[in-house]
Parts: sequence; C-alpha cells; structure tokens
Amino acid sequence: MAIQEGGVSLMLPTRIQLSKKTWDRLQYLQTQTRLTPNVTARIAISMALRDIKTATINTSRPEQTHTINRDVLFGDHERVYEAMIRQFCHEQNVDADIQAIIRSLIDNGLHKLGHLKKFSDLDTVFK
Repeated sequence: MAIQEGGVSLMLPTRIQLSKKTWDRLQYLQTQTRLTPNVTARIAISMALRDIKTATINTSRPEQTHTINRDVLFGDHERVYEAMIRQFCHEQNVDADIQAIIRSLIDNGLHKLGHLKKFSDLDTVFK
C-alpha cells in the first residue's frame, strides 16, 4: 500500500516496529481489558488522529522493538487506516518515515487511553 503525500510515496510497511515499551503497554492493557494488542493499537491510532492538534511525530528509532505484521495490526481495515494516515500527513504537512508516524500515533493514542483499567472504561473513549 502506498500513501502519496507531496509527491512522495509512503508505504505502509509489511512489518511495523513498535518500541518494547509500547508493546509492553499494549500487553498490559490486554490483561486489563481483554482486548488484543492489535485492537488496542487501532483504537490508539484513532484516538491520536481524532485530536491531531496534539499529535506529534517522534522520529527517534527505539532500541528494543517488537514487530507486528501490517495484516495483524490493521486487519480488514487496512485501507481505512491508510486513508486516515494519508489525511493526517496531508493536513499536518508531515514528511517522516511511515514507521515513525505509525509508532507515534500509537504512542500518542495510548497516552490518551492511559486511564483504562477495565473493559467497561472504554465507554468513556467513544463518547
């Protein structure tokens, strides 16, 4: 999948490298909510994109990483996420590595989900 932005083609990578800290947070939330890390990451991306005024891109590469496949991360909604990320890049004039963009969106969204302690807490996320 290619994301065209400003004449530059951004490819959704086959494998996304998440920091170990991010992966540990996703796994912790799984124990609290029973949502798998990929579903929680999708919610986190959506939360970050919903409030793009505060979304920032961290271009530093994590020292320790955990790899998640694109198909697992985005599932059947890959094209939807591709479109949302494309719109974000266009509106925010983002010209960064797609890995850094995806990592940053997940990290920003996880910060917004920091209050989750159990599955029922998700109702506040969608209001």
